[in-house]
Amino acid sequence: MRIARKVLFRLFRIMTFKKGVYGSIGKKNKFTTGVFVEEAASIGKYNYFGPYSMINHAIIGNYCSIGPGVKMGQGKHSISYVTTYQSISSSLIGHSLNEEPTQIGNDVWCGANVVIMQGVKIGDGAVIGANAVVTKDIPEYAIAVGIPARVISYRFNEEDVKKIKESQWFYKDIDKAKDSIRQLEFNPKN
Repeated sequence: MRIARKVLFRLFRIMTFKKGVYGSIGKKNKFTTGVFVEEAASIGKYNYFGPYSMINHAIIGNYCSIGPGVKMGQGKHSISYVTTYQSISSSLIGHSLNEEPTQIGNDVWCGANVVIMQGVKIGDGAVIGANAVVTKDIPEYAIAVGIPARVISYRFNEEDVKKIKESQWFYKDIDKAKDSIRQLEFNPKN
């Protein structure tokens, strides 16, 4: 029964031109050419996914901008076993590619070709620079770049972050979110 449901779901996605988008998907997301979203993924609302992004074992908040070629939550192979080949290691030692989901907060911007390893947590409002490889958690409103990614600065001071978080704009529909953002009492730097 479960397989039949999965087949019907995929056929529905193909017929509605959402090829390769299978996870739990919120409303008003934009998927461009060649985006793949695995069934284990969970995506909030109002997110943008650039061409050829691949979202595997990940939970993504709202209002995120995911650049082209971004990879999130890719499988972890069994590197301490005799083979890394999943068809063998899963049957012999019960290894699973998906151990822990990658977690992306709200209003996160990932530049082109970013790779975020499985199990990593990216805080609300963080910016990940193009071509970064994120192997460790990134705090909220941090700017991280490099291989491996490291925090180089923060977008706002603690007081402004607190105001943004209290507004909870990223949980609202777009018109109410805009109203909440207009009401914030500071002028963010550009």
